[in-house]
Amino acid sequence: MSNRFNNRRLLIILGGLLMLLLVTVIVKIPKEKSTLKDRIVDLDTADVYSIKISPKSSGGKSFEFVRENIKWSIKQESIVAVPRTDAVRNIFSEILSVKPQRLVSVDKTKWKEFELTDSLATRISFFSKRGKKLADLMIGKFTYKQVSNPYSYGGNDIEGTSFVRLPDNKEIYAVDGFLAFSLGGNFNDWRDRSFLKCNKNDITRITFTFPSDSSYILQKKDSLWKAGEFTADSLNTVNYLNSIGFIEGEDFQDGFQPVGSPLYTMTIEGNNLLNISVKCYPETGKDKYIFNSSMNPEIYFFGNKNGMFDKLFKSSGYFTKKGR
Repeated sequence: MSNRFNNRRLLIILGGLLMLLLVTVIVKIPKEKSTLKDRIVDLDTADVYSIKISPKSSGGKSFEFVRENIKWSIKQESIVAVPRTDAVRNIFSEILSVKPQRLVSVDKTKWKEFELTDSLATRISFFSKRGKKLADLMIGKFTYKQVSNPYSYGGNDIEGTSFVRLPDNKEIYAVDGFLAFSLGGNFNDWRDRSFLKCNKNDITRITFTFPSDSSYILQKKDSLWKAGEFTADSLNTVNYLNSIGFIEGEDFQDGFQPVGSPLYTMTIEGNNLLNISVKCYPETGKDKYIFNSSMNPEIYFFGNKNGMFDKLFKSSGYFTKKGR
């Protein structure tokens, strides 16, 4: 009798434990999963007419992308510029792909540790045509680690984790990727730096205008290049054409107003190619210049003699092996 009673009691206890486990699975686990959002930011990109980026305090002043019809511009105070190619599309792609991997903390005292305070985070906000805020995200620190990948060159890849939070919430989430890099940077980092872009095979003639009587024309006649009246060295010519195929400016010179004619100019002509003109103005100080290109005519860039100038403006002697 006692054994039968004990077995019955054990069955009751076991049944209670199973019931408790079932309650845990049904109630507790879904509740824990529900703390993770499927997506951090959810918005319809067609409704977005402006995007404001406030860099972390060391990244400079805030700026915004503004949409007029289908064209986007980038603005900071009185400066209105052209954004780099696909800048806005990349922002949307990055933001909409942000999915939380785990909930890191719900403690506000952890914000500083993960660089998610107002001064330490990068903040990106999206607004409608009427100025209604559609979405808002703060991007903090990131970490990375090397992981083995036998299909990658060198056998390793780098995995990154960024930490984010919504400005009105205290939760900190870990997400995959390098948001601090892809959505970081200051105003100038997002601007179009296009200066010179052409296919070397299309170029047939470059006119160099220099001070004094050192101007000349580099041109292709049949299959032969000539610098002035002299045959050009083929290797030097190819190297030069390769070097000017794609050039971006570096330091923007907003507000520069040229006085007088440029000191140096070059005009690139060719097949399937609109003429491209490059102008070089002297700047105060030795071997310092301001550059402008017809490919981005509203923008001026600063450069030193040993940089963009030497890359662009070669003497005829460079091509005829008579000097640089």
